[in-house]
Amino acid sequence: MKKHRFTLIAMGFCILILLLLILFIRGTSRQRSHMELPDDSAGLPGGEEEPDSSSSLSIVEITPETVQQAVATMARPAAYVRTVRITTHWSGGSRTVDVQTAVREPYTRTDVQTAGGSTRHLLTDGERTCIWYDEEQEWAEFPAGGFSEDEEQRILTYEDLLELPVEEIAAAVYRDYKDLSCICVLTAADGEGYDTAYWISVDTGLLVAAVTRQDGETVYEMESLTMDTAVDESRFLLPDGSALA
Repeated sequence: MKKHRFTLIAMGFCILILLLLILFIRGTSRQRSHMELPDDSAGLPGGEEEPDSSSSLSIVEITPETVQQAVATMARPAAYVRTVRITTHWSGGSRTVDVQTAVREPYTRTDVQTAGGSTRHLLTDGERTCIWYDEEQEWAEFPAGGFSEDEEQRILTYEDLLELPVEEIAAAVYRDYKDLSCICVLTAADGEGYDTAYWISVDTGLLVAAVTRQDGETVYEMESLTMDTAVDESRFLLPDGSALA
């Protein structure tokens, strides 16, 4: 009798585990979307092309092995404005700043409030950088020094993922970030214990969120959920109304 009862309990437990696995797999499949990438075989040696089977695009599953291919195909808007919220954490404190960003290649304009309460304006064309504060009519000019558009916005450059060995990518999936369809990539911890999660919008190609941790403790957060491609050209003028040229 006891043996029969034990057998029934064991069977019930196995059925419960099976049901949980089915629910987990279904839940994961709902979260996963797809991104269309150019088919590598679209152009064959000798000028021949494969027969068209509905389109020359193929669906690529995002994994640590394929995410670099997906990221390499993404293109950002040539012009946009948005607000980037950045929070840095340290032992015993943190600070959050909003960076107002306007981009129109080759120009990048950022406006950010300093710790002292002033607003710092920066305008660069990639070769020259001009900085002024508040409503000042004079500005200081410096060589740009090779700073990228991302560095001027104080955000991480997700294209750096293309340089990582595949084994340094811990995870890569399609995942929504606050209703935005994204590619989410998590790097493995480096020698100093830092790992970073990136959320890259599949619609705009822009980084919409990022978190960097050291030994499990968050040290940097970035988020920007909206952007506009209508850019006022006056944002790329110096305080006296002249162009950076």
